Amino acid sequence: MIDSTHTVHSAIDGDESILIDTWTPAQDPQGVVQILHGMSEHAARYERFAEDCVEKGFVVVAHNHRGHGETCPAEDLGHFADDQGWQKVLDDVSRVNTTARQQHAGLPLILYGHSMGSYIAQAFVIQNPNAVDALVLSGSTAAPRLQLYLGRLAASFEAWRHGKQFRSPTLNQQAFGAFNKRFAPSRTDFDWLSRDEAEVDLYVADPLCGAISSAQLWHDLLGGLITIGKKKSLRKVPATLPVLITGGSEDPVGGRHGMQKLAALWAATGHNAVTLQIFEDGRHEMLNETNREEFTAFVLQWMGAAISRT
Repeated sequence: MIDSTHTVHSAIDGDESILIDTWTPAQDPQGVVQILHGMSEHAARYERFAEDCVEKGFVVVAHNHRGHGETCPAEDLGHFADDQGWQKVLDDVSRVNTTARQQHAGLPLILYGHSMGSYIAQAFVIQNPNAVDALVLSGSTAAPRLQLYLGRLAASFEAWRHGKQFRSPTLNQQAFGAFNKRFAPSRTDFDWLSRDEAEVDLYVADPLCGAISSAQLWHDLLGGLITIGKKKSLRKVPATLPVLITGGSEDPVGGRHGMQKLAALWAATGHNAVTLQIFEDGRHEMLNETNREEFTAFVLQWMGAAISRT
């Protein structure tokens, strides 16, 4: 049994509030981990990782992005907003970050972003260079810029043709259609997430997972990816910020090649504390992989070492 408390509270700004899940160790904590989940999933899926962090003395905070999670109306799943959705998501991250730093003043804060959350995390530190003390990018990549521009053009066309909230099968197929090919014959549409069939089945059975994203969300996300892929953007982040880029070698989102490109981009912009750790044969969700204990132990060790240097 983990000696900790789990609470849910709100960061309030004007008439809007964000529910924040917080896991707090009973002993004096050594730092705070802020988690940003990925596309078509939600923060509750990170509870096992949060409990592992608590055992190592970290406070953990997590919230659901707009268009995700249990408080999101079913008709809004997969949609940030009709306008300024990317910035609104970043503003939400900022509000949670500010609340966490106020409630745990003096503690170093690590931002952990997975997949889409890793892109949001990079955009956040570009806009808020001094808001975090270390950065973990899980299941991430540096996508080809031409691919991003063409994808954003396609999203713009779908939004113009069918409306911003249209859930486009075409965009979904373009983004995810090829992900299962290397794992053929596949058992489900989501075998690319993990080698652990039980974890894949949990994802498939979860009504808050797997939603098709709106044309406008794709437009927002791809625009964000274009921005964070620019060297002038990453140069706004302190060169000494500890950054961990990690994931599975067989992750179709980026995998070995995508993570190597991302690490090279950070190195090329003068960042001198970048760690690249690739786990052989792992797929997209290393926290739900068959070797998740190995992955989690490495991340926890890296986070402890990173904040000891701050």
